[in-house]
Formats: sequence, structure tokens, C-alpha cells
Amino acid sequence: MSGYAIIKDNVEFNNPERIGLRFNSVGFSDVLRIYPQIPRHLRSSAEAVSMLNKPHTMLGKLDEWGCRWDAGHVSDGGYGLVVENPLKDLKQVDQYVFPDPMAAGRFDGLEAALSQADGRYVQLNSPYCMFERMHFLRGFDKVLLDLYADRDFIEYLADQLIEYQIGIVKEAGRLGKGRIHCFDTTDDWGTQNNIFIRPDMWRRIFKPRYQRLIDCVHRNGMHFRFHSDGKINSILGDFVELGVDIFNIHQPRLLGIQDVRDQLRGKICIEASVDIQATLPSNNKKLIEEEVKAIVENWATKKGGLIGVEYRHLNAIGASKEALEWELACFKKYGSSFGKDF
Repeated sequence: MSGYAIIKDNVEFNNPERIGLRFNSVGFSDVLRIYPQIPRHLRSSAEAVSMLNKPHTMLGKLDEWGCRWDAGHVSDGGYGLVVENPLKDLKQVDQYVFPDPMAAGRFDGLEAALSQADGRYVQLNSPYCMFERMHFLRGFDKVLLDLYADRDFIEYLADQLIEYQIGIVKEAGRLGKGRIHCFDTTDDWGTQNNIFIRPDMWRRIFKPRYQRLIDCVHRNGMHFRFHSDGKINSILGDFVELGVDIFNIHQPRLLGIQDVRDQLRGKICIEASVDIQATLPSNNKKLIEEEVKAIVENWATKKGGLIGVEYRHLNAIGASKEALEWELACFKKYGSSFGKDF
């Protein structure tokens, strides 16, 4: 089976021959990821463009959103930290111009990138969906205060940000002509202990806007993949209700393998790595293998529903390439047996 068929059948619980795998950095992947680009008018004429490469922020300079980034503790191609927020003063809001998702050049290099698919499942990654972009623009503490003190502003900002992502989706549907199979985005929502805000507030403000985006993704013939770190167990069931097709988890121990099984198994295709805080950085082959086996047995179903995935920033977490290669080997070993019976 092609990589596309393997992933599609896992996502749709259609009896694939094995779990899906995405370990691009060690040379094995059923998935090709592509990325919207910085608009043409903001690039130098000499700058090479490829939708196979995620645009990096220019450290110390403003990005197209007006955010200034600092290297901080960057390693492994990380993006640093926002140190200047363009909306730190609400007086700036009326003059602020949001980026245009359909700006010329946003999809430069699309045909060249798609020509590299070679039977793989194509994901379009447009990160920082709503909450992450919100605190990049405003500042994290200010956003948390605004949720209580200036709800109208927060809802205005949320609407603008979700419309940006909807614009990306529409262009992907128009230009991709069925060759882009998935829209992929992110919002980290949790600490080590809980979600950043009350679940009822999340459901009132953010959930309906995610629904608008997900409905648009589905209307354009794509699956919807979502990543969120942190202990967000209290809203896991909401992602099922929203119609998320693929849910990415990098912290199985934090969330709890049994709790994820109870809330998501058989309802969402789970894209999982071993725990990037405890297991992968241990570089312990026995622990890695045990966790991979537990993930496959508890999160996959007889009909599919699991994708084993890499974590690329190894230096940042103290993990070795050998540990990542072993994780892939373990997913290959256990990934054709699927889960235990419900």
C-alpha cells in the first residue's frame, strides 16, 4: 500500500495493513509535509523558496505579523521566543493590519513540492492557529487578563485569526485540487497540571471558532490534524465533538495512556510519539520499547487509528538520534499487530 493509503485508512478506520509512520528525519515516512510561505513582497529576490521548508523567523527582526523574535535557548531549528508584541497596547489595534492569507507568494513552490509526494499523504502545516498567535501578538499574561477584562477584544482577535487560517485552507483547496490531503495546525493549551483557562471558557470562546475552521477543512476535502501539548485531559472529548481527524500527542505519560484510550481510542486517529519529557530523553531502549508497545496496544484499534511520529528537536530534550531510530524500529515491530480488543 502507498503511504497515502496507509495514513488515509488509519485516519478513517478502514483496516490498514499497519499503523502509519512519520519519521522524516531518520528516513521513513508515509507523510509529506508542506508549508505556506512568507508573501513574495516580504522576501528578497534572491531568496530560494520551497514549500517543503517551514519559513523560519529572522531572529531579532520583525516577522510579517509584527512580532520580534529572540533566539533565547534555541537549538535544533527551534523558533525562539517573541520579545516584542505588536498589540501590547490596545490603542494599536485599530491601526493593526492582519496578514493576508492569500497574499501573492503564499503558495509559491506548491507544484514542485507536490511533485515530491511519491504516493505519500500530504499535510499542509499552518501553525499557531489561534491561541498561540493571540499571545504572540498581545503577550501571554495580557491575553489571560483580557479573557476576563476585555472579552470583546479577545473575540475580535480570535475571529481575525481563525479567518486567516480559513483563508489558507481555501487557497489550499483551490490550488491543491485534491492533492493536499490534510490541514495541520497547532495550539498548545496546557501546563503540566491543567489547561490554561477554565474548560467552560474554552468552550464558549474557542471551540466554536475551531468548529468553523474544521468545517471549512472538511468542505475542502481534507482531514484536520491538531497538535496541543500540556495536560488537557478536560477538553480531549471536545476534539472528538469538533470532528478532529488526527490528534497529535507528544506527552503520553503526562496525559495518561489509559485516559487517552478511554477518551479518544476509536474516535480520532492518534498521532503519537513516546513521551518527550520522560521516555525519549532517557535514551533507554527498554523504556522506549515498552511505551511504544503500550501505545499500540491501547490507542490503535483493529481497524486502525494510529500514526507513530517523530519528535525532531532532539538536542532540546537531550535525546539521541539512536533513541529516535529505536523508537521507529519499535513502531515498525508492533505496528502491524494493532490494538487489543475493546
